[in-house]
Amino acid sequence: MDEKRDQEGIKTEIERGHFVRAALLAEQMGSPEEGVRQLRFKALGQISVVYRNALGAKRLALQYGFSREEVRKAFQDFADEMKKEGKTKALEPCYDYRTGKHLSFEEWRDHYLKIWDRLPV
Repeated sequence: MDEKRDQEGIKTEIERGHFVRAALLAEQMGSPEEGVRQLRFKALGQISVVYRNALGAKRLALQYGFSREEVRKAFQDFADEMKKEGKTKALEPCYDYRTGKHLSFEEWRDHYLKIWDRLPV
């Protein structure tokens, strides 16, 4: 009964778009590693594509143990998924306070992956 309730809790968090929370719940209940990993990729993608939070993305990637190439893949996969779903607003240029410019998601991604090692943790 508790397992069913836990699964429903994870599903609810995914439906709400709370991927960090869903990944944490899945990990805590001992879900298969691949499922937890997929939720972590979605969480990392969301924090980058939707929120454009480079520092948060780096901290989350370090917490999850992802390499820079895995981070690049998570960013791109999440952006591709959003394009398929027709949710392109987050991919449009928006102001980045650190550069002082309006950057498309691709420009933002390339900039922050280039300086990834210099981002504070």
